[in-house]
Amino acid sequence: MFAPKLTSSLNDVINGSTEKTVNKAVHLYSEVTAKSQKKVIEDLSTAQASENVISKVQTKMHTDAYERNLRKLNLCVLKVPESKKSTSKQRQEDDAKFCLETLKIEKKDFISCHRAGKPDPEKPDYCRPLIIKTADEESVNFYSNHGKGWKESSYWINLDLCRADRAICFLARKERKKRLDGATKKNVLNNP
Repeated sequence: MFAPKLTSSLNDVINGSTEKTVNKAVHLYSEVTAKSQKKVIEDLSTAQASENVISKVQTKMHTDAYERNLRKLNLCVLKVPESKKSTSKQRQEDDAKFCLETLKIEKKDFISCHRAGKPDPEKPDYCRPLIIKTADEESVNFYSNHGKGWKESSYWINLDLCRADRAICFLARKERKKRLDGATKKNVLNNP
């Protein structure tokens, strides 16, 4: 019926369009697969990042708990002048004498004391904090007035807090100051 030339031409067109259609389908499939693989990789990296963050937070929490446990029997006194003696043993003896006589810490409650940090030769007037190790938690609570601070002569005896606890206390003081300032302004406006 059809001429052989026409039939072969039609077969070429059908085979060519089929090949193009197959190539186009394969190309679209590869794009979709690449996008979904990219999405899976992004989700996986997000999950790994979240896992890393969780791991870091857990490590920080364990470190803070460990440090808090180490410091629970310590007291901290700021702005205590340092001894000018030449040896560290003599300076420690002066600090122990200061704790027992000036701060009036009883001998049964006192274990030892030391200075935190290194001396800074660029700041000769800077006094390193004096850390006092006590016998038990009852002593810590007594001398720190249950964490509120205790003033003996001109020195405040406070709890020896880890960095995380100091940050929390700082934020609490900041919020308290903000509320007090707001209340003061409200009183001034209400009572002219």
